[in-house]
Parts: sequence; structure tokens; C-alpha cells
Amino acid sequence: MMEVGTYKFHRRAVVALNQLAADEQSQVVQRLNRLVEIPPLQWPAAEAKRLPGEPPLYLVRVNDSLRALVQADNGHEPEVMDIVRQETLEFFAKSAGNSDH
Repeated sequence: MMEVGTYKFHRRAVVALNQLAADEQSQVVQRLNRLVEIPPLQWPAAEAKRLPGEPPLYLVRVNDSLRALVQADNGHEPEVMDIVRQETLEFFAKSAGNSDH
């Protein structure tokens, strides 16, 4: 487990972060630091989208390509669960939509 600011990073997110170029790593940290002072329920819709289910999971837009999956339950430290490319999310969404079996 790693921490950046007041965010905990799941082991999977640490691996993903370490695979990014330095400029993308700093974009992830900058975006998370911008949101840290705001309660998750008040995060701007343009920057974070609440996904269905519990515990609360948010898709945080880092840049045109990167997204951070952040588990953020009010009263608990937010935890970055993973960092993924938008293209990967779109691929899985299309795959899920095509599974009729």
C-alpha cells in the first residue's frame, strides 16, 4: 500500500502508476490533489463519475486517456483502486455489451 497526499493506493494502482510516463504520473497526482479537499459526493461531474454499486466507486478523469478508479466512502480515506486507459474501459464495455451467452 502506498499513499499520495491523503489517498491510499491499492497495490494494483501502484503498479499501474509506476508503468506510466513521468508526465502522466504527475497528472494523476495533480488531479487527485485537486479533489482531496472536496467531499466525494461534491466532486465535479466533469472530473468524477459515480459508478453503480457499493462501496462508492468513482471514475476520475485524469486526462483525455487516463482514468483513476477511486473508492471513496464519506468518512474514510479515498483509495485509488486502479488506473486505466479510457480505451481499455471502452473495450470492456463493448465486450460486455456483446455477450449474449
